Amino acid sequence: MKMNVLVVDDTQINVTLISHLIAKIEDCAAIGFTVPEEGLAWCAGQIPDMVIVDYMMPELDGVEFIRRFRAIPGREDIPVLMVTANDQTKVRHQALEVGANDFLTKPIDKIEFMMRVRNMLALRASQRRLEEKNLILSDEKELLEDIVTRMRSSSPFDGYKLRYIQSSLERTAGDLLLSARRSDGSQHVLVGDFSGHGLTAAFGAPLVSWMFYHLTAEGYGLGHILREINIALCRQLPTQIYMAASALELPADRQRAEVWNYGLPLTLCLSAAHGMIRVKSSGLPLGISESETFDPHAVLDMVADARIYQFTDGLTEAASPGGEMFGEARLEQLVERIFREQLPLECVWDTLDAYCAGAGLSDDAVLMETAA
Repeated sequence: MKMNVLVVDDTQINVTLISHLIAKIEDCAAIGFTVPEEGLAWCAGQIPDMVIVDYMMPELDGVEFIRRFRAIPGREDIPVLMVTANDQTKVRHQALEVGANDFLTKPIDKIEFMMRVRNMLALRASQRRLEEKNLILSDEKELLEDIVTRMRSSSPFDGYKLRYIQSSLERTAGDLLLSARRSDGSQHVLVGDFSGHGLTAAFGAPLVSWMFYHLTAEGYGLGHILREINIALCRQLPTQIYMAASALELPADRQRAEVWNYGLPLTLCLSAAHGMIRVKSSGLPLGISESETFDPHAVLDMVADARIYQFTDGLTEAASPGGEMFGEARLEQLVERIFREQLPLECVWDTLDAYCAGAGLSDDAVLMETAA
């Protein structure tokens, strides 16, 4: 690994001496400047592996050089060694404040100089190896995200009598929205929330999506589909990956709705005739236990104006600047207002943005509305 060391000193003999010592280090070369501004100009287009700078220089001293060097994007972590004949504590404090990593007092002790340079270059070499590994991981993550996104975007979502909003922290959100109708006209709706965040949380989504749509197309009831999804998640994914879910099955005449809730916040059903009906979680999230049962947790009468609202905890866990969560009670009031005033679901974002004082959500979030 070739290492470049920037040497800045207004005295040419000092630049020559330090460059000569650096040349003795294997795979290491020095780039020297006697004019600090020229050194900074070189740094604008090149990233050195280390900087050695003198303190006492006319017009632009070592402290100001380091300050300007650190201000160049991507130069924040480059090790900097200041060489100075001034051993005052104040100078050292100023240099540390702007980003110096170490000091060496003139006249230079060659053995000490070589040891310090080697140590700082070893640190930089470790940083470079880590950066290279992170770049590889970033490329692999991007590829996996693209695969997951393509698999999810190919799902045949059926938006019949649905409205929804979704906010994702990353490309591969852990929250899932699925809807399909069987050949007899019955509709299945599922809102899922995988454990964790990011790619790990989203990895089970293509499996769940494929099973949901495939088994719905085969004519199976939603209870059977949920059971099969649960078994697949238990057997195919690690124990720390599971999915909280709220699910609905409505027949073609939409006179009733069977409701399941496994680990999500309340599922709400609103109508003028019955007010608000709450369906609490009555089972473990899917993917934890194969012994879970899949009879509906509630069967609701669907009058003409009825609306069912399913949501993930990204909405209820939105936090105020003081750390207080938005909570289910506030969300219930907001949903009731949306139902009563026939508001667009997007007003949820305005409400949460005001509550969080613009800080944004800390988790993926979904709100689904299903009409009778």
